[in-house]
Amino acid sequence: MADYGPIVIARMSLVTVCLLVAACGGSANSTSNSSAGATPSPTKGAHVNSVDACSLVTAAEASAAAGSTVTNLSAGAGAQTPGICVYGSSDGSTSVFVLAQVYPDTTTADSISPEQMAAVMNGQMGVTNAKSVQGIGDKAFEYTATSSSGGGIAIFVFKANVVLMIALSPTTDSAKVEALARAAVGRF
Repeated sequence: MADYGPIVIARMSLVTVCLLVAACGGSANSTSNSSAGATPSPTKGAHVNSVDACSLVTAAEASAAAGSTVTNLSAGAGAQTPGICVYGSSDGSTSVFVLAQVYPDTTTADSISPEQMAAVMNGQMGVTNAKSVQGIGDKAFEYTATSSSGGGIAIFVFKANVVLMIALSPTTDSAKVEALARAAVGRF
C-alpha cells in the first residue's frame, strides 16, 4: 500500500472539503439573518461563527501526538485554505491534518454523512474499522487507514454547527487522535 505523507493528506483534505461543501449544497460562508421558523436544539452547543484550524490543535499538541516534532506546513504554503491546518515532520514521514468546516446552522452540519466521508477516505486511503466514539462533541466517528508507513487514524467530530476532522499518520493509537479532538472541541 502507498505511503501517506503530508502531500497525500493535503490532497485528501481537498477532496473532503469539496465533499463537505457539496453535502450542504452551498458555501460554508452562507448566513441567515432570519430567526423565524428555526428552533435551536437545547442539547447542542452554541453557534460557532468561525474557526481557525491551526488554533484548535497547536504544533506542540500535534508533535506530542505524533511522537516527533512537526511544524505548521500551512503557514509556509503561501495562500492558506481557510479551515485547514497541516502539520508535518521535516522528513515528511509524519503528519497531522486538521480540518474545521463551519456551517450556517446545526441542521446543516448534521446533514453531513459520516458514510460519505468514509467513502471519500476509503478511495484515497483505504479506511477500515469505522467506529463511533462517545464523549467527544455531539457525535464522533473514527476511521483507521492502512499504509506501508504504519497507517493512520482520522476522527470526524460534529459539534454545534461545525464538522471537525483530525488525521494523524502514522499511528495505531486512537487515544492520541481522540485527545487532539477533545482539546480542539474545547476551543470552539
